[in-house]
Amino acid sequence: MRIGVFGGTFDPVHESHIQMGLDALEQCHLDKVFFVPTRPWQKTARASEEDRAAMLSMALSPHQNKLIVDRRELERTGASYSIDTLYSFRQEFGPETPIYFIMGSDQWKNLKTWVLWEKFPLLCNLLIYTRDGEFSDDPYEGKFPIIPVQDLGSNPAPNGLIVLARSEPAPYSSTAIRTALFEEPSRSQTIPGLTADVHQYILFHGLYLPREGGKGI
Repeated sequence: MRIGVFGGTFDPVHESHIQMGLDALEQCHLDKVFFVPTRPWQKTARASEEDRAAMLSMALSPHQNKLIVDRRELERTGASYSIDTLYSFRQEFGPETPIYFIMGSDQWKNLKTWVLWEKFPLLCNLLIYTRDGEFSDDPYEGKFPIIPVQDLGSNPAPNGLIVLARSEPAPYSSTAIRTALFEEPSRSQTIPGLTADVHQYILFHGLYLPREGGKGI
């Protein structure tokens, strides 16, 4: 068993999120990728926790045996951080299961702002998706091996690796999608990056409407 853990606000989830999960499945030969909707601590979510989880379930439904919504952060009382989630997955799957914590290059650059970031490699491997092969400074200062994803081999370590994978520049972003919904008065046109069922959910529940005062996305 090999698993991936992909956390995010998913506000809303879009096709670039899904593609990153599928890429991780293939490149790291994972059995499952758990999408973990989070309570954002560095920014404010626009949609509720329940709405974000519901949209995520819809978007992942075609891949339901491989890409899975995991609600543990939403169900945890009090403050919840990635380190808590990684501890939880490690406890659930045991010490020998390779766990890959999936993140983009922007998250990697800001890793030192995360709570107990220095302990992440003790619990998992870090799977970093870079753009055009770019890789910023290593916050761990060489304490953990950095390898390209193609060199993982058939028996990877359960934790302690920094794995680099290349990704195409994401054509979609949640911010751009919210902007498109904000600027399109009828809200009925196709929004690139949104699956049809997620778009219909947004319309039906009136999500991402202009905030009071006419601003805010």
